[in-house]
Amino acid sequence: MAYLLSVTKAINHAPTDLKKELKDVFSGIKEDSIFADNSWKKTTLSTWKIKTSAENVTKIGNKVPSATMTPGKFLKATISGYKIDFLISGKKSGSKGGGDAASTRMQELGSAWIMRRAIVDNKKYPTADSIRQDTRYAELVAIYPDVDEDDEWLQTFYGQQKKMLEEFGQQSFKEFNREGGFMKFISDLCRDKFGIAKKDTWNPADIWCIKNEDKNLTIIKNVINGTKKSQTILELNQVLIRMFNDREIVGISLKKLSDKIAKYEEFNVGKSVLPKDFDFNIFYEGSKIDLSFANKKFGTQDTTIKLKEAGVLYKIQIKGNDTSTICNLKYESTAEASSAARVGKAAVDQVAALLIQYGLKFVNNNKLYPQNAKEFQLKKSTYIKMYNAVNGSKFKIDKPTDQKFEDNIIKGYTYTPSIAVSKLMQLHFLSELISLPEKKRNYFMTDMIFLSAKMGENFGPFGKLY
Repeated sequence: MAYLLSVTKAINHAPTDLKKELKDVFSGIKEDSIFADNSWKKTTLSTWKIKTSAENVTKIGNKVPSATMTPGKFLKATISGYKIDFLISGKKSGSKGGGDAASTRMQELGSAWIMRRAIVDNKKYPTADSIRQDTRYAELVAIYPDVDEDDEWLQTFYGQQKKMLEEFGQQSFKEFNREGGFMKFISDLCRDKFGIAKKDTWNPADIWCIKNEDKNLTIIKNVINGTKKSQTILELNQVLIRMFNDREIVGISLKKLSDKIAKYEEFNVGKSVLPKDFDFNIFYEGSKIDLSFANKKFGTQDTTIKLKEAGVLYKIQIKGNDTSTICNLKYESTAEASSAARVGKAAVDQVAALLIQYGLKFVNNNKLYPQNAKEFQLKKSTYIKMYNAVNGSKFKIDKPTDQKFEDNIIKGYTYTPSIAVSKLMQLHFLSELISLPEKKRNYFMTDMIFLSAKMGENFGPFGKLY
């Protein structure tokens, strides 16, 4: 099943004789706070499952007096003869960045729970569904209520515990920390001692597997609490590499499984920070920026850059941080063979430093770009020059005429100004990229992949479970 519908789409998805009453039930509920199963067969014999917040479930229950409530889980209702289960969910609208911090938190806490069951309790699940038969399954549901209806995440939890037992089944970890405790300590340390505002730009670990927290915290504090002005993040990394390899503290970066079988890789854990088969030869394969415009929108919102290394294809996606407001760009990498598992996001400040290092003039600041069609027309010759520069054998671009490009950007400002600004920023980035000689361009793209994957001596050790 897939939960992909908003209030309006849920009503449209409903049978005709249910629509009117459903409109009344959903009255006053935020448009994008409903997640309805769009595979429902629309019969009175089957049950339609709709996820929403606990607050909304209460509102709905007040409008359907005959409904019965299971506290903390779901509301069972019959409306116009159709059976509907309103499930309490932590899911919220995507909003900025398309993510949902509440759902992510619950999923990661669910992963910590399954790791603890596997490593500490030596619990082995033969199948994903057998997790539901665990006498302590209610604990997982309490952490992540959606798992009771979300087979994909149940499969992810199953794959995670299986792989963790393979990798760490002989270890005596006592703590699986996602927030507070060691996570708070290391995040505060990065910010206060080394000026790293966001811990994930240094180490993307979501869960810390720890043997003896007090002992290891003492060791770390003794190393980094000195008075030396020259202390750098490199010293902290060396301590954590030793602890990682000794299986004292192991940070795990989590991704939803891209396949039924979980994979595990380690980064920055020894003299070489590279994957075993990585030969440091990333080659630029080409780029695509879609500047076509139809139905009041651009063909795509992003620009993609394709790279190749030892037979592995990588894709770097460049797009705005937000689709609804004018904003700066973000950079995210994917290994094509495992597209569901992102390589990661490159921190924008680190990319900014990289651009300066390579002498590129692109600045990721939306305020430096035309904010409306009038401003664009004053500078159109600059952007037409960029437009012509990126049109070549290694670039795919919608290019009938310069006039068509100009017209499309102006239409973009009319209907989607945030995307119009983003497209000009992406175009500028590409025009700077192709100004580099081929060998230097390949080095630049290699650095981009390293920044996205958090690989290098400036990044902390971690394992990636995906």
